[in-house]
Order: sequence, then C-alpha cells, then structure tokens
Amino acid sequence: MVKSGTLGQVRARVFDPANDRPERAFGGIVAADVPGRDGHVALRKGTRLGEAHRSALAAIAAREGVHLVDLDQGELEQDEVAWRLAIAIAGPGARAEAPSSGQARVRATTRGLLRVRADAVDAVNRLHPLLLFTAGDGTVVDAGDDVAGAKSAALATAEDLVAEAERIAASSGVLRVDRFVRERVAVVVTDRLEAPSRALVRTAIQRKIEWFGSEMVSFAEVAHEGSAIAAGLREARAEADLILVSGASSLDPLDPVFAALAATGGAVERTGVPAHPGSMAWVGTLAGAAALGIATCAGFGKDTALDLLLPRVFAGDAPAAAADALGSRGLAEGSSPGSPFPPYEHRSAET
Repeated sequence: MVKSGTLGQVRARVFDPANDRPERAFGGIVAADVPGRDGHVALRKGTRLGEAHRSALAAIAAREGVHLVDLDQGELEQDEVAWRLAIAIAGPGARAEAPSSGQARVRATTRGLLRVRADAVDAVNRLHPLLLFTAGDGTVVDAGDDVAGAKSAALATAEDLVAEAERIAASSGVLRVDRFVRERVAVVVTDRLEAPSRALVRTAIQRKIEWFGSEMVSFAEVAHEGSAIAAGLREARAEADLILVSGASSLDPLDPVFAALAATGGAVERTGVPAHPGSMAWVGTLAGAAALGIATCAGFGKDTALDLLLPRVFAGDAPAAAADALGSRGLAEGSSPGSPFPPYEHRSAET
C-alpha cells in the first residue's frame, strides 16, 4: 500500500514494492538511495521513476518501502533547479556545467580574477531551499576551475523561487571572471645586486609577469640616487604600461625613489597595503601608468604583496583601489587557512 505524508509543503509517500504495482511508483522522485537484493544501490535518490525503472523496482529489497516525493504543479526537480541557477549566475568568463546528482557547478572559462557580489549570493540563499556557494571574491582562477555551485536542499522546489533567483542574478549580477589584460611591464631595480642575484631576480619577476599573460619589456638596475632613478623611470614609462620599482623604503618620505617619482610627474598614492606581508609595499602612478613598489625578496620567488596586487592591476583595477581591496583576504601568512596567492605552478598563460 502507499502511505503518504508531508514535509512542509512537499508531498511524500512510501511505495511498497511487495504489494504495490510498479505503476504506483511512476512519477515519484526517490528520496533516499534504495538497495537491491545484491546489496548495491538499485535506485539513487533524486531519480524520477518511470517505465524504464520497472525492472529495478522489481529487484529492490526495501523492507520499509521506497520513500518518494511527488511534484505538484509549479514545482521543479533538483537537477532543473541547479541547472537554471547555474545558468543565471554564470557571468562573463564563466560557464554553467550540466547538473549531476542535483548539483550544478560553474567553471571559469579563462584565467583571471573572480568577482563575486556577496549581497546577491546572500539574497539567493534567503530563498529557501535554494543553495548557492562560490569561491571568494578576488580569487585568482584558471580556465576550468570551479568558481561556484548551485542546488536545492529539496527534491521539489517551487519554480517561482527559482524565477526570483534568476531575477536577482539578472538585475545585479552574481559572479564573473575578469580576464587579465596583457600589459607591457618595465622593472627598475635600485638595489645593488651581484650577478647571480640579478639573474635570479630577473627570472623570478619575469616568470610572474608572464603567468598573467603580460610581457617584461625591460629590466634596469640603477643607482639608488635621485637623478639615476628619474632617468630609469622616464625610460620605463616610455615603453611600459606598468612599472615595478624595488629598493625604496616606504617608511621614509625622503627616499630618493619617491623624490624621483615626483620629479618625473608621478605620485605615491598609498604606502603599505592591508595585507601581511605587505607593509613595505607602495602604489602610485606615473604619467597614466601604474607604478608598484616591491620588496627585493619578491624577485627571489617569495610570495609578497606584489603577488596580491598584480592580479587586480592586470584585471583592470587602479593601483590604489587594488590595494584597498586586499584587506578581507590579506592575512596571507602564518596559520591563516587557504592562500590568496596565484598558483604559478599551473600551466603557462593562454595565447
């Protein structure tokens, strides 16, 4: 016999394979995995039963019956809910993947910087039983990386809730992946380096720049003296869109690097960034180009504030805005979980 009940407004019932005809189960959605007589799963939860499952229904060993959920008019199955949510939230640089087991993932289609509207995510998640979860805003992602998942916590979900989630996504956007813009980068080093160190610094910085798909057009080592630095900055600006400068003390307002930057028409917009490591970095501009002050250790392959700033600058953020945005994920050293640094060991930049 078929016993019925409700969970909230969901219609649920029990199908008794020993006494009920298989047709009585058709149209119902399996609420929990059902074992067969061999002990293996014969029917998986989320399966909507029909004629194709007649033989499986005859082979099950469910002593307490099969728990089923029936759809009312205006209700959707889990897979359709997940699919529609994933399509709705996948902005530029992302794509929805076909649902599986009631969940759909959204993946990046390009290497870039993930942008997430947390308020939109929260708004969707207030539409119970919809569930939407994403990677963190500002995460550096590669093509193929998962950036979000979508599903429903119910086997039957009202379509009007899904439609409201689609409206939220259409009006405010939920997520996108900003592709890194190809830039010409010049490096000005004011530290006096020995030949082996110079080679290490150049190679390490070049590797980072090229990971983002950009090009290091020059690498100049100049004396830590005003006129020499000014000349190096002018040459760098003539051939580059982004200038990296090492050797300045961000705590010293009279450092020759800052004087030279001002003398060549540039300005420091911020000393230090809200991250650790990062207190010694600085950001500025020079004749419309971004200028970033970096620690020398960044040139030896160590992750520093430079590696937090570069993704945002290459994604189009102004230098000061890029620095301002680092605080919420800025605890990048010590026992803090996860890492905000780019995964440089991944494959080379796309062509």
